[in-house]
Amino acid sequence: MHWLSVPVANVVTAHRLYATYCAADKRADPEPLPAIERYESTRIVGVHRMAESAGARFGILSGEFGLLPPSAPIPYYDRLLAADDVSLMAERVAETLTAWAITEVRWFSVAFEMDPHVTRYRDAMAGAADRAGASFELELWEPPNAVPLI
Repeated sequence: MHWLSVPVANVVTAHRLYATYCAADKRADPEPLPAIERYESTRIVGVHRMAESAGARFGILSGEFGLLPPSAPIPYYDRLLAADDVSLMAERVAETLTAWAITEVRWFSVAFEMDPHVTRYRDAMAGAADRAGASFELELWEPPNAVPLI
C-alpha cells in the first residue's frame, strides 16, 4: 500500500471534514493529477462543493493513498480497499485527521445496498474518527436522477 505525505501547510482552519471515498472511474492520464481531477465522480464533485459552501475541509479516502485533500497529485491506479486493510487504513487516516485538527467528520456515501464495497471505506473512516477523538456522521448520497431506495 502507498501512502502520500501531504504538507500540513495546506491545512484549512476548519475543524469539520466533509469526506467521501474514491471512485473506480478515473482519468487515465499518465502524469499525476490533483485528486479532485483524477476521479470522475459526480459524488466527489458534489461533496467537494458542499464542503466549500459550508466552510469545511474536504477529503477523499483513497484505497491506495489514504485520506487526500482535493489538491494532492496522484498517479493513475486501480485498487479497492481490501477488507484486511481496513484497520491499518483507519490508523493512517486517524494520523491525518489529527494533523488536520479535525474534530467532526461528515461522511458521504451511497447506500450500502448500491455498492457493498463502500462499507470498508465507511468502517475505515469511522474507525479513524474514533481513534482521533472526532465525531462521525454518515449522510447518504443520492446520485443525481436516482430513484430513492424504499
